Amino acid sequence: MEIYNSNGNTTGRNKSKCSYCRAEGHNATNCPRVDEDYAYFTQTPPVIPMHSKTLKTNHWYGTPRYWGEWYEKCKNAHAKQILAKGKAAQSPTARSKPKCGFCGDETHNRRNCTAMDAYVDKAHVANQNWRRTFYEKFVVELGISEGALLNLKDRQGYYTNEEPKEFIGIVTDVNWHELSLFCSSTSKSGAYCGRKSDYVQRLRVTVQVDKETKVLSFGRNEGIDIITQRGFSKNLVKHTGDRYYWDAPEFVSVLSPSTTLLGEEWIAEGHRKSLEFLTKKRSKAKLDDEDVTALINHWS
Repeated sequence: MEIYNSNGNTTGRNKSKCSYCRAEGHNATNCPRVDEDYAYFTQTPPVIPMHSKTLKTNHWYGTPRYWGEWYEKCKNAHAKQILAKGKAAQSPTARSKPKCGFCGDETHNRRNCTAMDAYVDKAHVANQNWRRTFYEKFVVELGISEGALLNLKDRQGYYTNEEPKEFIGIVTDVNWHELSLFCSSTSKSGAYCGRKSDYVQRLRVTVQVDKETKVLSFGRNEGIDIITQRGFSKNLVKHTGDRYYWDAPEFVSVLSPSTTLLGEEWIAEGHRKSLEFLTKKRSKAKLDDEDVTALINHWS
C-alpha cells in the first residue's frame, strides 16, 4: 500500500545525513565535529579549520567564498548542542502512566500485546485469501501475467464525442511483490471507494504498445469483480494503473494468455511485513476508523 511503499519499505531510500557535516549516522545536535570546528572559529584571531574532518564529507566549506556560511552553520549547530545539553540536565517531568499504543491497555506495551499479534495474524490470513482469489481470477482464469497478449482500448475525444480506439499490447511486468487486499474495496462494483490513499495499493500492469510502455487501467471505478459462491458480486481489484492516469489504456480482453505462472509461495507470503508496519504506530481504534479493519474482516 502507498503508506508502506513510501515509508515502510526502505529499499532504495537514502540514509539521513547531518545538516552540518553531511556525514551519515547522526544529526547536527549530536555531531562530534562541531566542538572542534567551533574552537578554531572562536580563537583570537579566528582560524579557519582547514584540517577539520568536516571537509571530508562537506567539501564546499573549503572554498573561501563559503567560509562565512561555514562559520554561521557551526555557530548555530553549537548553540543547538548547548541547548540540548541544558534540557538533558533538567529534572525530568512526571510521566503519565504508560499504556499500549495499539489496544490502550495499561498492563503492557506493543512489544507484548497479544491483541496486536492477533490482529496481524488475522490480516495476514485475510491477505492470503485475497492473493489466492486474485491468482485464481487474474492469472489462472484470465491468463494475465508476463507475456500475455491483450486487446486494449483508448479514448479519443471527450464526453459525447468519445471514440474508442482498440489496439494490442503485450504484458511486460506486474507489481506482484506489492499486491495485497488493499487493491480491493468493500464498496459495490461501480461505487466510489472512500478509503484514504494511504491504505490503497494499485495493481500496475505494464504493457508494451508498439514502441511505448504504458500502465493499464481496468476501469475507472469497477476494476475487477468476482462472483462469490453465494452468487454475490465482490470487488477484487478497485485500484489500478497510476494514481493519475489520463492516457492509460483500458483492458478489453485477453488474446493470448500467459504461460508464466506464480508459485504457491507468493500466496503464502501474504506481504506480512506491510501488515506489521500498519500496527507499529497506529492504534486499533485508528485502523477501525479508517476502514482498514473492515477490509481485513471482508477477506477473513
